[in-house]
Amino acid sequence: MKIEKITRKGYSSTLSKEQLWDVYKSMKTQRLLEDRLLKLYKGGQLSGAVYPGIGQEASMAGIAAGMADTDIFGGTHRDLGVQIKKGVTLKEIALNFFGKHDGPSKGRDGNSHFGVVDKGTLMVVSPLPDSAPVAVGWALASQQSGSGVVAVANCGEGATATGTWHESINMAGVLNLPVVFTVQNNQFAYSSPNETEFGTPNVADRAAGYGIPAKIIDGNDIYEVIDVMHEACENARNGNGPSLIELVTFRHHGHAGHDPAEYVNDEVREFWMKRDPIARFEDSLVEEGLFTTEQFVSLNEELDAEIKETLDWAKNQKDPEPQNEVPDMFAERTKPAIQNDGSSKETMNFIEAITNGLDELMEDDENVFMMGEDIGVFEGAFKATKGLFNKYGPFRVIDTSISEGGFTGAAVGAALAGKKPIVELQFYDFVYPALDQITTEAAKYHWKAGKAVPMVVRGPTGAGTRSGPFHSISPESLLAHHPGIKVVAPSNPYDAKGLLVAAVNDPNPVMYLEHKKLYRKPDIKMEVPLGLYEVEIGKGKIVKEGSDLTIVTWSGMVSVATEAAKQLESDGINVEIVDIRTIVPLDEEIILTSVEKTSNLCILQEDVPFSSVASEISSVVAEKGFWNLDNPIVKVTPPNTHIPFAPVLEDAFIPSVEKVVKAVKELQ
Repeated sequence: MKIEKITRKGYSSTLSKEQLWDVYKSMKTQRLLEDRLLKLYKGGQLSGAVYPGIGQEASMAGIAAGMADTDIFGGTHRDLGVQIKKGVTLKEIALNFFGKHDGPSKGRDGNSHFGVVDKGTLMVVSPLPDSAPVAVGWALASQQSGSGVVAVANCGEGATATGTWHESINMAGVLNLPVVFTVQNNQFAYSSPNETEFGTPNVADRAAGYGIPAKIIDGNDIYEVIDVMHEACENARNGNGPSLIELVTFRHHGHAGHDPAEYVNDEVREFWMKRDPIARFEDSLVEEGLFTTEQFVSLNEELDAEIKETLDWAKNQKDPEPQNEVPDMFAERTKPAIQNDGSSKETMNFIEAITNGLDELMEDDENVFMMGEDIGVFEGAFKATKGLFNKYGPFRVIDTSISEGGFTGAAVGAALAGKKPIVELQFYDFVYPALDQITTEAAKYHWKAGKAVPMVVRGPTGAGTRSGPFHSISPESLLAHHPGIKVVAPSNPYDAKGLLVAAVNDPNPVMYLEHKKLYRKPDIKMEVPLGLYEVEIGKGKIVKEGSDLTIVTWSGMVSVATEAAKQLESDGINVEIVDIRTIVPLDEEIILTSVEKTSNLCILQEDVPFSSVASEISSVVAEKGFWNLDNPIVKVTPPNTHIPFAPVLEDAFIPSVEKVVKAVKELQ
């Protein structure tokens, strides 16, 4: 069989014999490893899945060889070759495939779903290409700090049909970020051929729509891959922005170990087998007189023996311990809480306290920056960023395109790179496009990859402004359901600033909910300390002492509970109000202590009732404080409907003072 010739011309021609051997060794290691993993899987000796990249070794090794050692790579499940070339060891890979305690994901994800951030590879997840916005965020951090790091966002051609890829590449183009987008076009997205995936002849044809350059290259020519990657990375490093490289290649096997790839016809397969990347590389190395066939055979035997030995070793290593799962959900804070004697104060409303907190946080720490739609010159839909763009400039108060998934994912990458991003959602209803990045990336990074993600997602919530069903949700139940994120919901200016400061200084992703009816509510204006201070996340507050009944609530409903308590007082019912302030973590102690005191519980929330925070609080009290209750727990919530627009309908939807008073009186 004739092997198509490849020749060194550009940057690859400067590589030494030792460097070329290292590239060849990484390619051969990948092929032998994946071949053995595939056999183990088909033989029932390996759980999970195997996604072989056999046939694509030049694309992977070449991408890595064209990058600098300090550059970061965001890849997919078929990128073991990049991991190997970036320095991830056979032992690390084997431990992960067998789900062992000491593997990169500590047994919490299997097969190739891992990354070793300290070696320059981002965490791999199933939804593709979810690491693309994370890589964009790392590139953003690099641009801000001038570190010179280039991020590479890789995926297959099938993943380029997703909104995630579009948002990522569009954001990178707009901000001129140092990132290279690589697409390994292996002809099939699972079983779907290219013509069913996109309407242009090539993936790279789309680059013009993003205003960035693109190249289509032979992904099985190791020299061309190295040359083009090196050029793209250096261009990005020198401030020339992103580019797109389409590497045309072919996978020898199906999408995964269980896929026989019967959809590939014999003619296509034969064409690509003649262009096997390893065979072409070997022929070139022999023709140059650098190595001999005997050396290839000897290396093959050494690697095969090492791989077998490593896999046999990994099978018998320590399994993960279930008792570690819950403690590992959140990164522990090591930074001391900020102290403030409160000697200097200013009267502020709710939104002024938030703006003041944002200003002081950014002034105190240059790593704090903001992203969101219309937050710059326009100063945000509700003016929460008033004055900040003029003070801190466009690199720290970043106006983004309408791409919640893109800029929220970018916040994850920036946080991993050492920044403290604050994302503003124009309305928290728009969190849905961002949920993939919040729950798949931000929430899982510490648990799965051991890396803290200090980021805040803040924005307006709640009904009562005649904004209808798409600008009025209370998302706390939705968010609280996902492990790995914290959820806070302040009810007054003092707590708003203190919780915001605590959220930014927390090493975990924090969802910060601002009820928009509180923004300029005149009766909750209060003195707020100037200078940074914190309200502890996870600690509730007794808003009003009482003896007959406990109302547990938060956010916009605290003022409703306070007014209801005044009316009930005239009827001889003494109410205690607990503002939990934080949904996750929940201060169970303050709730249970109050119920022990009053023996009656009413839970007041603006979110709909089914599977909600009120349901969880009811469960906690029923389980841990049942014998302290004199009566059933009562919940005052909206009906289980969407939030309507018409004033008469919205007013009927929102829990009112009258509804609270009625529910409490019926309980007595």
